[in-house]
Amino acid sequence: MYLENKTEIFYSKNIEIQFRKMYTHFKKGMVKNMKNWKKIMAGLCAAAMVSSMVVPVWAAEETTEEAADDGDVADVSEAMLGLWKDSAGDIYGFYKDNSFFGQWKDEEQDVLGVYALSSDGEYTALVMQFANDDGTYDDENMVTYLVQANEEENLLELYDSDSLDLTATLEPYEADGDESDYNQTYQDMGDILTECYSGETEAGETFIYAANEDGTFCSVLVIDQDDNYVSFVGEGTFDEENGTVTITDEVSEMALTFGVAVNDDDTLTLDMGDLGSATVEEATLAVAVQGLKYAVENGTEMN
Repeated sequence: MYLENKTEIFYSKNIEIQFRKMYTHFKKGMVKNMKNWKKIMAGLCAAAMVSSMVVPVWAAEETTEEAADDGDVADVSEAMLGLWKDSAGDIYGFYKDNSFFGQWKDEEQDVLGVYALSSDGEYTALVMQFANDDGTYDDENMVTYLVQANEEENLLELYDSDSLDLTATLEPYEADGDESDYNQTYQDMGDILTECYSGETEAGETFIYAANEDGTFCSVLVIDQDDNYVSFVGEGTFDEENGTVTITDEVSEMALTFGVAVNDDDTLTLDMGDLGSATVEEATLAVAVQGLKYAVENGTEMN
């Protein structure tokens, strides 16, 4: 797949209206789905607090009941967003939609999942549920920690939920070599992105599109079966006169312009003219970050 420095594809419909519809629908759907899931996981978090063999002072009955009642406090704190790395080389990623991305060094595999938090303001019970190979979830593939954000030293500290022993200290992920160019990109994606869509192009390539709430920061990744890829992560702009959206990559400074249509089944069609189109459906933010990290580490960049 080859792209010019700026590929302009004109789109006949009013893309601004379509974008607004897309964001409104996605936000409503995500809130509905995640609220149901977070109520369950928040209960597990509260249970983790009270079931510890060694119960910390802050996990007294009144505090735990308050945390359990307020399931919506499961939203991750801003301090935890983004990619982190422990001393063993394992990667942890936490995102605004409560999705999780892990890269386990010893097992040489990536994992995706979801997580929930229940906090008293000092420690937080963290439940991470990893997806099975087929994308389903069950109680067997779950882990619970207590997590504390050490904002002074910019660290995350994971504690055993029973003994309160420090299990791992996470520091911000910093890649080296060619991947180091993407350190800020990974962090920006964690801090800014709020929605993600994933699917396939007409040629069978994987296409992942993500954006913030108003579309001013976006990411696109297209990768084929041979791991050849193009990526654009950076400022998103809307050209009302021509009816197009342009993403300018913050690393390469190249740009991609494309159209977006909202389909009746709530999927999106992304039209790139002569380069083809892709139909994508709602995915988690962790998918966007995992996809780019995989491509940068293993693929051949084509743009």
